[in-house]
Amino acid sequence: MTTQEMIERYIYDVTRRLPSEQREDISRELNGLIDDMMEEREANGKTTQENAEDVLKELGAPFALAEKYRDKKQYLIGPGYYEQYWFVLKIVLIAVTVGMVIASIVQGAAWMIDMPGATQAQLITNTAASVGEAFANVVMGLIQGFAWVTIFFVIIERCSVKVNIKEAVSDAWKPQDLEDKPIPAEKAIIKKGDSIAGIVFTVAVIILFNFVPYLMGIWLAGTDGVMHFIPIFNLQTLAMVLPLFNICFVLGIIREVLRVATGRHTLWLGVATTLLNIAALIIACSIFFNPSIWNMDAINQAALIQPDVFGGALAQINAFFGYFTRFFGFILVFAFGLDSAISLYKGIRYGRA
Repeated sequence: MTTQEMIERYIYDVTRRLPSEQREDISRELNGLIDDMMEEREANGKTTQENAEDVLKELGAPFALAEKYRDKKQYLIGPGYYEQYWFVLKIVLIAVTVGMVIASIVQGAAWMIDMPGATQAQLITNTAASVGEAFANVVMGLIQGFAWVTIFFVIIERCSVKVNIKEAVSDAWKPQDLEDKPIPAEKAIIKKGDSIAGIVFTVAVIILFNFVPYLMGIWLAGTDGVMHFIPIFNLQTLAMVLPLFNICFVLGIIREVLRVATGRHTLWLGVATTLLNIAALIIACSIFFNPSIWNMDAINQAALIQPDVFGGALAQINAFFGYFTRFFGFILVFAFGLDSAISLYKGIRYGRA
C-alpha cells in the first residue's frame, strides 16, 4: 500500500459514512487538510510514509472523524448505519402506504362492480367503511414496517460492533488498518435503485397476498354485465400457507436491506445472499410443488362465464395452465439460483477490488 493509496482509502472510509450530499465537499476538505499537515512535517527527517501515518493517526479513526462531521448525533441507530437505515425505512414506509392505498381502491372498485344496483345509502356506507379500513390498515402497516426495519438494523449494528472490535476503540485504530479497506471498483458498488425496486415490489406482493388474495386471478365480465373474479390460487390452501409466504417475503426484504446497508459486493454478502435464497427457496418449493395451492379448475370456471372465448380452445388452455403450475417451482429454482450465483461471483470477483 503506497502513501497515496493509504490517504485515499482513509478519505473514502471517512466519507462513506456520511450523507451523500456531504461526501464530495468533505473529501476535498480532507485532501487539503492532509496535504497541509504533510507539508508541515517535510523537514522532520521522517519518510513520507511515516509522516502520512502520523497525520492519519492524529486525525483519528475514520468512523470517529466521520462522527465529528455529522451535524447532529443519532442514538437509536449508530452513525455507521444511520444513513442506510433512514434510506431503507423511507422506501419501506412509502411502499407500504402506496400498496395499502392501491389495495383499498381496488377492493372498493371490485365491490362496486359486483353490486351495480347498490343504492346511494349502500354506496356511502361502504365507501365510509372502506376509507376507515384503509386508514387503519395503512397505520398498522406503517407501524409494523417501522418496527421491523428498526429491529433489523439494531441487530446488524450490534453484530457489527462485536465483529469490528478495532472500531469500538478510537485509540486502537492505526493507518495500517486501511490495508484491508481498499476503495471499491465501480462494478463492485451495488446500485441502490435495484434494491429499492426489490423492496417496493416485495412489500406490494405482501399486501396483495395478505389483504386481497382473491384479486390474483382472472377478471371476466359475464353476459349479465357483472364482473367476476376467478382466483388462480386455492384460497383455502393459500390462507393455510400464508405464514410461509410471509417468511419468504421477509427473507427477500432482509436480502435487499443487507445490500443497501453494505453498499458493495463482498464475499460475506454473497454468502449471506445465498443462505437467505436457499432458505426462501426451500419454503417456496414446499408451497408451489404442492398442487393444492393452485385453483386447478380456474380455466373451466372462466369458460362458464365466457364460453365463446374459452370454449373453442378449452383443452389447450387447460393444458397450458397445467404445465405452468407444474413447472412454476422450477422457475423459482432457476431465479433463486441465478441470483445467488451472481452475488457469489461478484463477491469473489470484486470483494477486494
